[in-house]
Amino acid sequence: MSIVVIDNQAVHYEVLGRGRPVLFLHGWLGSWRYWFPTMEVVAEHFRTYSFDFWGFGDSRRKLTQESIQNYSDQVIRFLDALGIDRVQLVGHSMGGMVALKTAITYPDRIQRVATVGAPIDGNSLSWLLKLTDRPFFADTFARMPWMRRQLFRFFLGKTSDPAIGEIIDDSVKSSGLSMRRAVSSMWRTDLRPELSRLKVPALIVHGGRDNVVQPNQADLFDNVPLAEVVVMSHSRHFPFLDEAAQFNDVLLRFLKAQSSLNGTGGVLPNFFTHEHQPVR
Repeated sequence: MSIVVIDNQAVHYEVLGRGRPVLFLHGWLGSWRYWFPTMEVVAEHFRTYSFDFWGFGDSRRKLTQESIQNYSDQVIRFLDALGIDRVQLVGHSMGGMVALKTAITYPDRIQRVATVGAPIDGNSLSWLLKLTDRPFFADTFARMPWMRRQLFRFFLGKTSDPAIGEIIDDSVKSSGLSMRRAVSSMWRTDLRPELSRLKVPALIVHGGRDNVVQPNQADLFDNVPLAEVVVMSHSRHFPFLDEAAQFNDVLLRFLKAQSSLNGTGGVLPNFFTHEHQPVR
């Protein structure tokens, strides 16, 4: 376990591999831990990082309120603290929303961005998540860890990750207030008006059977020229666990792509096909 202090608050992070940096961001109730199998694969080619958002996992919240904007700021502060100038960013669910927000706001710091099961319009969240915007339900989940474990296990699906117990244990570390504020911020965030400002290459991955975020979020990128959309038809909310081999192939192809916009801003590599690609 590694710790970096940001704004007088301890942030837990992990590092694997060598090479150009890739930062993985987790989703609601999660922690860096569920990214570990993906990081092991990507670390064969890159130096991979992942940290716990304030209020989740082993990053305790003391001063900073949980929100998409504050988590985006945490990404930049993390990069500053570790002396990383530019990074490729990969985010899942809430972390995907944070990743996209960060790429739009700080294009000079984010080289590429990949989102997985990310709510672009917060209203696309399932009713189960929206329930935790209410203090009664959030506090109930906080007081009954077994209920939260069951909920997160349901979201994870039939993953074969041998460390499933550790992943689920991390899901009960956040307080009711942290859960509620994070969901509230997601629900009330709408990135659709900002998509036209995206200036870096983007990979948008959704599970065709996602029961946490509506898969139709993929359709919002139809007119975003720098985005490639991949729909993994057999996956639910965790494509990197449900169809790990296929997901890793797609992600590594994206991360390894060397081309970028030229000085005139008009040439993209063939990789960016700008069409939905179901992966089977």
